[in-house]
Amino acid sequence: MRRVITAALVVSILVGVHVHRAELRAAMGHMGGLSSGWILALLGLFGLSMMTQGFGLQSYTPGLTLRQSWMVQESATAATNTVIGSGPVSTGVRIAMMRSWHVTDRAVGISIVAQNVIAAFAVWTIALLTAIAGATGATKQVVDRRIFLGVIVAATVMLVGSLLFWLLLLFHPAPTRWIAQRTQRILCRAQRRWNRVPDVNLVEIAKVGRSDARSLLSTRGRRMLVATALDQIMTVAKPVMVVRAFGIPSSVLPTTTIVVSWGLVRLAAALSPLPGGLGVTEVGLATLLTRFGGPESGVLAAVLTYRVLTFVLPMVTGGLCLLWWRWRRLPDHQAMAPPDFVLVTRQLPVPDPA
Repeated sequence: MRRVITAALVVSILVGVHVHRAELRAAMGHMGGLSSGWILALLGLFGLSMMTQGFGLQSYTPGLTLRQSWMVQESATAATNTVIGSGPVSTGVRIAMMRSWHVTDRAVGISIVAQNVIAAFAVWTIALLTAIAGATGATKQVVDRRIFLGVIVAATVMLVGSLLFWLLLLFHPAPTRWIAQRTQRILCRAQRRWNRVPDVNLVEIAKVGRSDARSLLSTRGRRMLVATALDQIMTVAKPVMVVRAFGIPSSVLPTTTIVVSWGLVRLAAALSPLPGGLGVTEVGLATLLTRFGGPESGVLAAVLTYRVLTFVLPMVTGGLCLLWWRWRRLPDHQAMAPPDFVLVTRQLPVPDPA
């Protein structure tokens, strides 16, 4: 299935490039004419955004330094942008790198859960705010108002449902225990069918995880909130700054219009199975900004630049981080295991010298 999706994606991209080759040449000309001042400003903004993401990971992962958090985040992003169905791959990269730096298994588990929960809340919150802005602003004249209303309803249901779910799990032990017990029964059935399924006590794990999560919120809740807010501000500022870099003024494309278009496309890309929202982001963002009155060549140049900085650049930095981590880790392959592990070895009999 992955091969079919990849082949269809490659073919569609090649066909799109061939059909719109004239527009792409004009866009490349615009990109080549970008001033050095704007290039430095964009690289600075996107570099600061990367560091902000690393700060966010460090805020809910005790035991990681800021440099290590940045390396983990960039490496995981590179995996996400490279592989179709990259969830397990990205998670595996995070686990391997954090464990190599002696982060405990409990801290790794909480970090993985927190990262996914915060990312989901951020996506739906931005979608809700941009849909409200789109439904009440001038953009409703271009995009069907029913689309904005549908996004508002879906985002509200997801946010309220997720918030109630996590509040119940964190502050009421009964639902946590009930879910763990039901999941434990399913696991026991799987163990009777397949011997490779690990024998774990999910009830105890859920109890410990709930305690760790509450402790993390009480000690690092403010830091997590600040890091998440900074990350989202930087994320929203990036498409606006790229559009302005190509000389498209606010009189042609207002900032609200750019943010609303980006918010809708970001939601569609998050729901897409393609790595990094490939194809969905480029086509959706270019189409919306053009329909809102932006010049076609300038909009296409801005979208391509934006994708180079959000898709290609993290692949390069993440690949370099992975190579550096692998190179530094090779001499340390016999490093001590994380504190949560107890290595049990069998004592071999010592042969009698006689």
